[in-house]
Amino acid sequence: MTEKRNRQATRTDVARLAGTSVAVVSYVINDGPRNVSPERRRRVLEAMRELSYQPNAIARSLTSTRTNTVGMIVPDISNAFFAELALAVEDAAMEAGLLLFVGNSNENRAREEAYVDSFVRQRVDGVIYIGVTREASAQTLVDAGLPVVVLDRPLESVEAMCVGIDHRDAARQATAHLIGHGHTRIACVTGPAGLTVSQARSRGWHDALDEAGIAVDESLVLHAPFSLDGGAAAFAELARLDAGVTAAFVGADEQARGLVSAAGTAGTTVPDALAVTSIDGTRQSEFGNPPLTTMRQPFRELAVAAIAGIVTPAEGSPGAVTMQAQLTVGRSCGCAPAG
Repeated sequence: MTEKRNRQATRTDVARLAGTSVAVVSYVINDGPRNVSPERRRRVLEAMRELSYQPNAIARSLTSTRTNTVGMIVPDISNAFFAELALAVEDAAMEAGLLLFVGNSNENRAREEAYVDSFVRQRVDGVIYIGVTREASAQTLVDAGLPVVVLDRPLESVEAMCVGIDHRDAARQATAHLIGHGHTRIACVTGPAGLTVSQARSRGWHDALDEAGIAVDESLVLHAPFSLDGGAAAFAELARLDAGVTAAFVGADEQARGLVSAAGTAGTTVPDALAVTSIDGTRQSEFGNPPLTTMRQPFRELAVAAIAGIVTPAEGSPGAVTMQAQLTVGRSCGCAPAG
């Protein structure tokens, strides 16, 4: 039976109950610097539970230089893709024993810099960064000595690990699917021109047309924000061009949902008058009218790789982890409903 205590348990109490030294208790709590046998670790953890021992997080951070926290900066948390990705990263962080702090920059430079400054001052163990067009923020984090993982949108001039899908190949597959339906006048709606991910996705569209022997019309490449409003604006521009377009590869689900909504308001039915494919594969893409045909990103795998890059940062060149998106067929492309 556990003895009733009137004071908070200490490491000495844990060591006494576990039949080991205070040093071994510290190694278990701090996960090092020395290894502890599985049997000793089990005894220490059982003693901690029995005594309701709670390590002092501040004291641990002073001695181990770890806070068991990770920062994450996203450009727009209202965007379903970033929200779903942040949730996956949070799950992966919790599984690794870390707490995730999410900062929504709202595509605002001052807000992003404020989060960067806060994460540096709080001494988080690392930062997962999704920016817009500014590389200075990621460089500030690297210069501060923090492990940095650039997620989804690679930055060319920052020495940081990059984790994301093969954007170009995902766009190629999404466009090829439309070509498979017999379309030859296919628009490309991609993101802001300054983003490497926007360029990669427009190149993938170009690749698919080249492979099919279809002439590329660069006037059909439209740049718009990765947002509902961006997609609606892109449809308005397509309508203004009146270029005989029968299909559109759209660079992101959020854009596609905006485009489909604007098309419906204008009396253009999807997919009968305009077939649509996109990239991301968010849960919301399944519940649109019609459901989107999209290249689904492996959210969990991306998140696990990003957290691994913080927990065990690579020595030397940070390198990159590139994954493949998977075609998920809805009805926006013209495919018949399942079943």
